[in-house]
Amino acid sequence: MFINISHKFKSKNFDNRKKKISFIIIHYTETKNLNDAVNLLTSKKRKVSCHYLIDLDGSIYNLVDVNYRAWHAGESKWKRSEDINSRSIGVEIVNPGESSLKKYKKIQILSLIKLLTELKRQFKINDNSILGHSDIAPLRKIDPGKYFPWKTLYQNSIGIWVNEKINDSPLNMTQFNVLMKNLKKIGYPYIKNNKLTQNNKKIINSFHRHHLNRLVDKFPTRASLIKSNDLLKKIFD
Repeated sequence: MFINISHKFKSKNFDNRKKKISFIIIHYTETKNLNDAVNLLTSKKRKVSCHYLIDLDGSIYNLVDVNYRAWHAGESKWKRSEDINSRSIGVEIVNPGESSLKKYKKIQILSLIKLLTELKRQFKINDNSILGHSDIAPLRKIDPGKYFPWKTLYQNSIGIWVNEKINDSPLNMTQFNVLMKNLKKIGYPYIKNNKLTQNNKKIINSFHRHHLNRLVDKFPTRASLIKSNDLLKKIFD
């Protein structure tokens, strides 16, 4: 598959990889345009970067060679894996952020699908290792946000998805405990207990952002539990 990738912009914010590439992490830039995104991702002061940047018109830019460790994930984990920067390829999409209520442009998602399809093939990435920043850093990040079309990616053989079985019955404590155990098995980090702590609320929100976005900032329901059960079956079957 031919993908037109520009090398017009380069970031010096990288160092040497210490691990094999096994993840792809998707972000939004939280900027209004390409120029602001490039300034952010090449800034010596901010010390952040990514491997690939997708503009509003679908153009793809390579800012850091994938053989190097771009600084996009920060403090993050997935299952037992730490130093996600060393293990991942970071993809940023120009978007002003979840609070702007602006959805991603179709041309951006089409470009993303082309790029991820090739990266998945080249590096033999597992579908459950194609994640959002909020999945691996749920206590501090919300990107790529609740408007990111994870289902569309799955329909193009990228990532993990199961359809919702609508059931808005509240969870009892036993069911809540099972939900938290399920999220930990799926890979969500920083779950230290099965109580309704502030940290666990953020982790549940990250799960909802990826898999059940209508429940973002809401208490989990039976739909959350059912979906977590179905995801585990899909991942481990």
